[in-house]
Amino acid sequence: MGTISKSTNSLAFFFNHYSHLRVSSNAQIFYYYCRCFSATSAKNPNSGRRNVESPNQFLKSVRDRCRSRSFRNLDDALGVFDRMLHMHPLPSLMDFNQLLSAIARMKHHSTVITLIKEMELSGIAPDDYILTVLINCFCHLNRMDFGFSILARILKLGLQPNCIILTTLVKGFCIQGKITEAVKLVNKMEKIGYKPDIVTYGTIVNCLCKIGKTGEAIGLLRKMEERNLELNVVLYSTIIDSLCKDRLVTEALIIFSEMTNRGIQPDVLTYTSLIQGLCNFGRWKEATKLWNEMGERKIMPDLHTFSILVDTLGKEGKLTEAEEIFDVMIQRGIKPDVVTYNSLIDGYCLQNKMDEATKAFNMMV
Repeated sequence: MGTISKSTNSLAFFFNHYSHLRVSSNAQIFYYYCRCFSATSAKNPNSGRRNVESPNQFLKSVRDRCRSRSFRNLDDALGVFDRMLHMHPLPSLMDFNQLLSAIARMKHHSTVITLIKEMELSGIAPDDYILTVLINCFCHLNRMDFGFSILARILKLGLQPNCIILTTLVKGFCIQGKITEAVKLVNKMEKIGYKPDIVTYGTIVNCLCKIGKTGEAIGLLRKMEERNLELNVVLYSTIIDSLCKDRLVTEALIIFSEMTNRGIQPDVLTYTSLIQGLCNFGRWKEATKLWNEMGERKIMPDLHTFSILVDTLGKEGKLTEAEEIFDVMIQRGIKPDVVTYNSLIDGYCLQNKMDEATKAFNMMV
């Protein structure tokens, strides 16, 4: 993100086109900060503990934990933040950003807002990366107005928002189910010179598929293909899964073929969606072909894949095949769950094989 001449035009654009969101004033945002602070602030149980690590060792440990995503406990993360805030000299803004991102991944969005305000009250001015985290937190809390207020703040600083910030706002609309607003934002981005990336488009594709608008998602896929964007397996798998859920398995297979022809390797989620779709229509030959193809590509089926096969084969009275799949699952070290066992038991009951059903039940418990 850098300072460029069109920042003023960008600011005017966002105020003109998103005035209906009632962009909040600094006073309103400060009040919201204070509410978050009063709700989440408490003396950290780790703050009084003696620190035995050197500052460099401590910060290296924090970076490693952030990279490995090993923060699981909020109190632990708050203790780390408290020490960082009182270090002399202060850690870099990147170190703060990594920790705040880790806390946001734990879904403690209000806490992140509070901590950023603590930084500002301590005289630490957040950079564009930290402000992006702040926008993300407001979006997850359904406060798009505050999100756009932070964007306005970025623009007033003479900075040009990058695709990460704008994608975060697009995602915020999608979280609220406002897909029309998300698409409008992307279109407006393009009109003023931004080029949405694969993450931006992928966010909208995922949202469209979730609300059953798979046709529109495919249209967006075609648009990405025309622009020669580097497409990925996640994007294609999302659309394939949605088509299968819409019972459009043949269309899903066409998209699958297009994907592999582009040299994009399918993963276990791609195959699982297709196998389930084919099984639902009794297209065993094609499902078996995909099952064998998984083996050839050395893609390990997961619990969900096995459970689908056991369930479908059991319902179709193909108990021998269901038992074979169940045995392969055990041999590969995948532990059946209650869904898998119930599918096998249901299959036995449908064939009036109560002894086998009882044995399967006893194995489960």
